[in-house]
Amino acid sequence: MSDQNAHFSVDTRLTRLLGETYRSSEAAIKELVDNAWDADASHVWISLPKALSVEPITVRDDGSGMTSNEMRAEYLNIASDKRTRTGEKTPRWGRRIKGRKGIGKFAGLTIADHMQVETCARGRKCILQINKKELIENQNDLEAVPLKFSEQTVSNEPAGTTVILSGLNTQLNFPTADRLREILIYEYGREDTFKVFVDDAALSVQDVPGKTSQLATSLPVAGEVKLHFTISDGKKAPRAAGIILKVNGKAVGKPQFFGLDEDEDIPPKLAKKVYGEVELSGVEDFVTADWGAVLENSKAYQEAREFIKATVKSELKETHSKEMSLQRARLQKQIQQRLQQLPENRRRFAEEALNRILKGFYGESEDRIATIAEVALDAMEHDAYWAVLENINASSKGDVGQFAVSLEEFGLVQLSKIAEQAINRRKFLDYLDRLISNPATLEKDAHKAFETNLWMLGRQYSTMSSNATLRSIVGSYCDGEFSGTRSEKRPDLLLSQDYGDSLLLIEFKRPSHSINREDVSQAEKYRDELSRKFSSSSKMEIMMIGKGRVATLDANNLARGIVIRSYESVTSSARAEIDWLIKSLGGSH
Repeated sequence: MSDQNAHFSVDTRLTRLLGETYRSSEAAIKELVDNAWDADASHVWISLPKALSVEPITVRDDGSGMTSNEMRAEYLNIASDKRTRTGEKTPRWGRRIKGRKGIGKFAGLTIADHMQVETCARGRKCILQINKKELIENQNDLEAVPLKFSEQTVSNEPAGTTVILSGLNTQLNFPTADRLREILIYEYGREDTFKVFVDDAALSVQDVPGKTSQLATSLPVAGEVKLHFTISDGKKAPRAAGIILKVNGKAVGKPQFFGLDEDEDIPPKLAKKVYGEVELSGVEDFVTADWGAVLENSKAYQEAREFIKATVKSELKETHSKEMSLQRARLQKQIQQRLQQLPENRRRFAEEALNRILKGFYGESEDRIATIAEVALDAMEHDAYWAVLENINASSKGDVGQFAVSLEEFGLVQLSKIAEQAINRRKFLDYLDRLISNPATLEKDAHKAFETNLWMLGRQYSTMSSNATLRSIVGSYCDGEFSGTRSEKRPDLLLSQDYGDSLLLIEFKRPSHSINREDVSQAEKYRDELSRKFSSSSKMEIMMIGKGRVATLDANNLARGIVIRSYESVTSSARAEIDWLIKSLGGSH
């Protein structure tokens, strides 16, 4: 056994790259797993210590390992792209190399003070020790830092690399097996040639956060079928979503959706939340010679496909129903307020139509869903829309053929009318842009444009209104307080929601006027005086709209409940939502 020192071979970019950290302890450990992937390992075993213990983290693989020369030429050559030296793919499995900057070996040092690397290849074993403190103290001259390095001859010891991390950083959250498995499952959960074990348990479909289902059955032609899948509950779909087909334990092709992605009842974004695997036994006749695909006209495959689709679809519909109910609950007040404006005989149809529309936009943000609901309800006020709905109602009780025609008409009308309303809103924004860009535009002109188009301000204001009582209160207050030369300084618009317990005073300034401290003080005076007209529990906020604010007015120093917006920002945000909706509807035709 020989003891000696080793040194880093340093690229000029190293100092900057050393500043790169990982968002969590688990993310740093994943980097070490990526290194094992690049080393053509078939297995990786990760051992995590008990919480708050002094035990180390161990990451062991059965990859190609490294000799002394390879360690010095490759592992210690940091901050350079490995692919330029070894190629894009690994020699054994032909995997695409993940290591790019050559700093993956530092991942362990972001969560530990000491890292020991033990690696074995071709009868030689090397042990390298790296101390984080020494690197930090000498990062401008890392080539001068001596690293403890030893090499010895071994027999009957398999190739591979083990990384041992000790002295864990107590300022970071302690790594947990569950979180680590969640991070690793999406990338490595289905790799036949790369099995990852965390605390001796292999990654599985159950590591995806969400609702997991597992069942086994026997089909007349396909035989034994074992289906195991999870519907992810995260905002983002799982990476490589779908269900992988395995025949006699071997994966066939890439993950697929078995027709769920083409089913009209299942929104595409919902189908992409599925992550799982299905295993068939003893039926290799429908698999292509290279195991890259299946013969889709095979009776066994078709039977299995229908079973998988029906089973997963049932779970997806249940999940979708729950999520849509929650979404509707959050929008209920806005929707109900609009529905009440419709004749009673139309409300039920409108609600059913709205459910159908929102279903098609599953997975969009809540603000966008609110925009869709608002524009759809606008469209429902048109007679053409109701003529088709009433036709559907009549046809559903009689001729099946006519019912189908009516449903098709409904789909076309619903899309065209919603698109028409969205286009009308965009035209209105074009008009408003011209209005606010005109230096002659006054506060009263802006007031008129906004009073009946509060959707421009955003979803949180769409349920507010200016009713007769509020207008009367503002009118009587202004008549008493403002006259003569002061008549133009009266407050503009007072809105309410939540049964009058929440009020919003909007002050419009000329589009060419930048709001200053004096303007804010005047608005606060209006609020104080108007508040006397309401109960002591009523909350009144202020929104001021103008060219923006003067540079000397710090928004961070405004009193709570005061917001300053520019006409430009209001119209820009509203236009972005409308343009998105029009584009989405265009893709739905």
